[in-house]
Amino acid sequence: MSRSLRSQAVTLTLLLGTLIGVTVAALAGTTARMERNSARMMHVLETQQASDSLEKALIYHEREQRLYEATGLLSHVWETEGAKEHVRQSLAEVRQLADSPEERAFVDELGDELEGYFAHPTPIPGTFEARTGKMLDREMHLSRALEKLNSADAHATFEANQRWARRAHVVGLIVSLAMVTGAALAFWTLRRELYWPLEAVREALLRFRPGTPLQRAPAAGVREIRDIASAFNETATRLEHQREVQLGFLAGVAHDLRNPLQALRAAATSVRPGHPLPPEQKLRDRFSLVARQVDRLTRMVEDLLDTSRIEAGQLSLQCDEHDLVELVRESVELHRPVSDAHHLETSWPKGALWVRCDGARIAQVLNNLLSNAIKYSPGGGQVRVEVGTTADGAWVAVHDPGVGVDPSERESIFEPFRRSATHRANIPGVGLGLSVARRILEAHGGSIHVESEPGRGSTFRVQLPRAAAAASHTPLFLPGALAM
Repeated sequence: MSRSLRSQAVTLTLLLGTLIGVTVAALAGTTARMERNSARMMHVLETQQASDSLEKALIYHEREQRLYEATGLLSHVWETEGAKEHVRQSLAEVRQLADSPEERAFVDELGDELEGYFAHPTPIPGTFEARTGKMLDREMHLSRALEKLNSADAHATFEANQRWARRAHVVGLIVSLAMVTGAALAFWTLRRELYWPLEAVREALLRFRPGTPLQRAPAAGVREIRDIASAFNETATRLEHQREVQLGFLAGVAHDLRNPLQALRAAATSVRPGHPLPPEQKLRDRFSLVARQVDRLTRMVEDLLDTSRIEAGQLSLQCDEHDLVELVRESVELHRPVSDAHHLETSWPKGALWVRCDGARIAQVLNNLLSNAIKYSPGGGQVRVEVGTTADGAWVAVHDPGVGVDPSERESIFEPFRRSATHRANIPGVGLGLSVARRILEAHGGSIHVESEPGRGSTFRVQLPRAAAAASHTPLFLPGALAM
């Protein structure tokens, strides 16, 4: 099942949108994680700086305390107090930055030790501190342990950042490969579903020439291009069929013209200069033959002219109210002398049956039907002509006992230049009379159809609206553009 261009575009758009969405989500997640790690790193650095400041303040405090004990100068007392304040500020900053239970435990223990140190900055004689001079050994150990903890945290955060950076590189590489692959797939799909089918249709159009073998475009690609190819193939088939019909028409015209022309030539050569004239009766018979052949040629020319006028939309109708019964009667009387082998039987209602029509054109239709009834009944017999009415119109039926029409040809015989394939070789005609008759009747708002069985005759039935109904839709000109 072929997919439409719209579905292809929607699919490619969804795939591209999904790829972009996954890429954005992955990059956003990676960026957010790295931002959190960077913030954590800044926090660890601030804690480290606060711990370093605390350690320096403790060392400075102890130095000033020992100098005061050694010299007794008050200036060292002031420096000691300032260092003590600095130690407490640094400790408060470290306590504020501590965000883990382990860090907070170290800070609390360090605070207790510092408060004990500040309470007795001078070692008691005889104690370990007095003998060794290591008054801040415990405090410095806690401070450095806190620094090690922060250093380990900083290292872990740095490693995490490195891992996420590597993941971001991998995601970027995968996305790049996916986008390249998707672009290649989309390009290949467009070439297969759009470019190559369009190129095939273009080649078929370029190869299509009148008189050349029928060219067909392959039905491939998206649904729209397949529809274009199918439409082209159908058009090419119709044109080929039209060309065959036209060639058949030319052959039929040539065949139908040859017989009258041969008869005319024979009649003309029978009267040659320098030779005596044939007997009067023989001369009359030949001129009667000439008149019939001229009438036949005239009908052919009139059918051709009517067809060309209908094609150009230039066949005008002069509509007025006419008695359909009278039109049928005149047509029947005109055809009674045509063949001694055919008997014309009629049936119509008493009184007038008024229809609004172009009398000459409706007479042309009736004459064509009666002429065909006689022509396609080569064995003679009874031709029945009936006229009747319906609730909103009138009808005329012409029945002949002739060769009949095959069911597959009941519509095609109303097309221009189309005749029954079974009898076109032995019954003259060019296949225009019925097509002209149908177009004339359709212009009057009427119709024509045939009921027939091969070998058992045919009945052509004409429908015409009544005078009031016909007046509302009868055009001034027959429409052109014959369906071939």
